[in-house]
Amino acid sequence: MVRPLLDPPRMNKNVASAVHKNANGANNWIKFTNAPTPPASNLNNNAVVQRQEKKDIEVVAIDCEMVGIHPDGQGNMLARVSIVNSKGETIYDKFVKPTATVTDYRTPVSGIRPEDIEHGEVFVKVKKEVAQILKNKLLVGHALEHDLRVLRISHPKHMIRDTTTYWQFKQLTEGRTPGLKRLTLHFLGASIQEGEHSSVQDAKAALQLYMLARKDWELLLKKRRSRPRNGNKPHNGTHGKHK
Repeated sequence: MVRPLLDPPRMNKNVASAVHKNANGANNWIKFTNAPTPPASNLNNNAVVQRQEKKDIEVVAIDCEMVGIHPDGQGNMLARVSIVNSKGETIYDKFVKPTATVTDYRTPVSGIRPEDIEHGEVFVKVKKEVAQILKNKLLVGHALEHDLRVLRISHPKHMIRDTTTYWQFKQLTEGRTPGLKRLTLHFLGASIQEGEHSSVQDAKAALQLYMLARKDWELLLKKRRSRPRNGNKPHNGTHGKHK
């Protein structure tokens, strides 16, 4: 049995979402109650306080829904992309017109139906708009490599905060890649992905998780960046190899 790293925090009604079932595209998903500040926690046995972001580094969270292409339906194609800002407000949410034949809508999970994407935005425009929104921003998400790959865009590695990589989140699954649903239930006390997924809801969940751990997460990254790199260690003004 996997023992949780910490006892789950108490349910906070301002953060917990209702169970998400049978969503039908953008007009019928159930989202978190608006709550820009996450609940108090003790990931590091200290209260985590959400600090005001620097004006020059905005935070956004993204999530994509994908449909299957290729004869076996295993290929991924973008069907919906959602972005929320640091307050949890949806600033972008669009369905995307197919660029290839869809062989599996994956509706039970993706929530995508033919009518959702038949009249969606063209991929090239979505890619351009998303890239512009993400520019110079701290990007939060869960398993972001999949989202960026299906969007065919890149983002600076040092500006990415992926909830699958944070060490305390990974301890919940003993070092294995944790699922967003499990992380959200354990650390936020919220139930998501019960039935069809919502990219807006998943983006908000990733954002809340980041904000919960932000103080410790950023401090850890700062310490790593400050470490001397091999070959660049100070040598007290001497030259040549040290013996």
